[in-house]
Amino acid sequence: MTKQLHDKVAIVTGASNGIGRAIAETFAAEGARTVLVARRAELLDEVAAGIETNGGTALPVPADLTQEEQIIALFDRAVKIYGRVDVLINNAGISTHKNTEDITLQYWLDALAINITAPFLCAREAIRVMKAQTPQGGRIINIGSVSQKTPRMDSLPYTVCKHGLQGMTHQLTMDGRKYGVVSSIIHPGATLSSFTTRRGRAKAGAGATPDDYVMAGEDVAKVAVLMAALPPEVNLYEGTILPNNMRSFIGRG
Repeated sequence: MTKQLHDKVAIVTGASNGIGRAIAETFAAEGARTVLVARRAELLDEVAAGIETNGGTALPVPADLTQEEQIIALFDRAVKIYGRVDVLINNAGISTHKNTEDITLQYWLDALAINITAPFLCAREAIRVMKAQTPQGGRIINIGSVSQKTPRMDSLPYTVCKHGLQGMTHQLTMDGRKYGVVSSIIHPGATLSSFTTRRGRAKAGAGATPDDYVMAGEDVAKVAVLMAALPPEVNLYEGTILPNNMRSFIGRG
């Protein structure tokens, strides 16, 4: 079977767990040379070891994506090791849950730093690399949320950030065309992650009722592979993936 991402170089942020880990592992299984990014080196090493055991290629690069110089160093290292960057997955981020009237300026700024500023800086560096490489071009895939469509209660910074990421994707798509850089966004619904784990869900799949179904990260990863494997002239610009019975989205009103 032909691997859909054979020899593509993919940087995946937030690759130590959840959706990011699933995307990194799925991309590697599809033949991509993966660059794994997160703050905790020991978790990245574990993910990289698993990928390599299964015959894939992984380069763990611990980095704090709220620091511009570390993002620049990340892309410099990826190019030094692999020679190019074909795909950037902007997945790293944090959720928020606090009454709006109790949100401090620092809480707000911390959310924007990782959920908006980090994707911007990663996209900027990706475009710089993709513009200069031969063949020119590449893909930027942002991981949004159904909160961009229908927000959760008491999640103002998170909701604002996901709306901002939607706008960023649109602008990147327009501005990247002249260099063959394509930008897309995936809006996942309830997916197994550190957030769902904190809420008591340790396994993907069915819950106590049909409304409680939680997707596996691999479900989202399949959409990312589809976006990344399309011909360079084609863009699956936006995809929303969610449990069929997710009451807080389709049934909200």
